[in-house]
Amino acid sequence: MVIAPFITSEGTGTPYVTIEEVLFSPTASGIDFTNLIENASDAVQRRALQEVIVRASAKADNYTMGALGTLSATQSTENGRFRPNRDGNIIVHPEFWPILEVVSFSAGTLPGQGQQNITLSTNNCFIERHQFIVTAATGLGSQTSIGSLDMVGGSYNFRQENYCTYQYVNGFANAFFTAEATVGTTTLVVSNPLGMYAGQTLTIWDGMNDEVVTIQSISGSTLTITAGTKFTHAQGVNISALPATVKQAVIHFCVAMIKQRGQGGLVINEIGEAQQYSTRDVNGQADETQGYDLLDDFRQVWGRN
Repeated sequence: MVIAPFITSEGTGTPYVTIEEVLFSPTASGIDFTNLIENASDAVQRRALQEVIVRASAKADNYTMGALGTLSATQSTENGRFRPNRDGNIIVHPEFWPILEVVSFSAGTLPGQGQQNITLSTNNCFIERHQFIVTAATGLGSQTSIGSLDMVGGSYNFRQENYCTYQYVNGFANAFFTAEATVGTTTLVVSNPLGMYAGQTLTIWDGMNDEVVTIQSISGSTLTITAGTKFTHAQGVNISALPATVKQAVIHFCVAMIKQRGQGGLVINEIGEAQQYSTRDVNGQADETQGYDLLDDFRQVWGRN
């Protein structure tokens, strides 16, 4: 039996907004979230809204990254056949971007046991936003000359197609506090530090208490930041490198999905009085369109160079 190496990392996503972010958003302020499930308790209503958020986040993933990709930071495993160029470089354009880290790379003239693991360093791996370049297995050797022809030792044979398997981290860091962060603290405990690195700037998304922090170091799931937090943040608050436009798009999708449910959404006018109940599909399409428009710049271009 042969199992595809990429099945362990595809199809997993993380919500891009919290319930509080949706409720605090002016975009969703005209929606009645108290009766998503008719006559149910507040706890059930919150659970229903959370399910809407999960599905709206998946919709953003599908539109930007295809059926199995995700904008959240993910360690992906992929394979392919590559022919080095005449400089001895293998140029890999993986499925997903932005590329944050290349974890491992192996190449060989045969699949499986024919592949050699390449020890990666800044000397033989160069990361660009949409692709990465791997030079020879031991790094490029010294330049030699044969007559007027300059040659570089230690490069791959560009006449030979190579079977390659590689792991890389891609996407935007996106996690949630697993413990309360009190005001002034310099340690933050998060659900998943994947895609987070020392020196990186992240945003804590907490309504009126949004703030930006810089990572000093990471140990396990604990981030140490360069300065204490300005506010107290509850467990479950989102901390991420996601652009705000992605979050706004997901909120638009949430609003559209609730408006389009059979009963319609409650629309409030400017002074807070109930103006009307929107009928099915009224204004829902407008929110869908705005969400897709915001995500256009994040759409993945598939294929390899």
